[in-house]
Amino acid sequence: MVVTRRRLAKALLVLPVLAVASKAEAATTDIVLTCDTALGSPMRAAAAQYLQETGIRVRVFPTGPGLVLPQLLHGIQNDVVCTQRDVAAKAVQAGLIDSEALQGEWRNRLVIAASRGAGLAAARGRVAVSDPTPAADMDGPAIVQAMNLGQTAILGVIDTDEVAFLLSRGQADAGLLHMTDVQANPGLEVIQVIPDGVAPPITYVIAMTKLSVRPNPRAFVDFLLSPPGKTVLEAQGLEA
Repeated sequence: MVVTRRRLAKALLVLPVLAVASKAEAATTDIVLTCDTALGSPMRAAAAQYLQETGIRVRVFPTGPGLVLPQLLHGIQNDVVCTQRDVAAKAVQAGLIDSEALQGEWRNRLVIAASRGAGLAAARGRVAVSDPTPAADMDGPAIVQAMNLGQTAILGVIDTDEVAFLLSRGQADAGLLHMTDVQANPGLEVIQVIPDGVAPPITYVIAMTKLSVRPNPRAFVDFLLSPPGKTVLEAQGLEA
């Protein structure tokens, strides 16, 4: 697995930052949302629109999908969580979310992407993928091998943020990304969509948590489920 200095620094800093945020934010009326890493850009876009409409700030903390439940179990304060359905189901079992609180369903397709103009030929070069770790939500090498792209090399990294970083630096020719990752990086374009038979879209739900202490986080959940909220999320690559 390729581990860059950027990713190492990010891994070392994430937990203390979250710990500080959980204490500092509790004294405000801002809403705290934890979401899978791949949802960072869509949720920030939705939060910006919500702030414009209501004056209420939503602080978004993207987190590796394997770390969402441990954070909730350790009491890191969250008002709202948006994550994969199976992770949310485990949170329900742990008594951190009410089962009836689960709402919505969004799909995030997996795609092969490359720099704009590179074309499908880029997939026959160095393809960066997420290794199957708690920071990722896919087995990247297995998916690419099933696609039979004829690539010269598979570069395993921590998550799709790192895949996009390598593409931006020219250190990979193509990469396995979420559709939301491509929408968040204007210099990239989809060159092939992963068929459902190889890897179906990743699905997410949203819910208020029992750790919530701020007023009316449900209003933000309702916004995401409303036509204006759906429009924002769809523009960021999520399918309702």
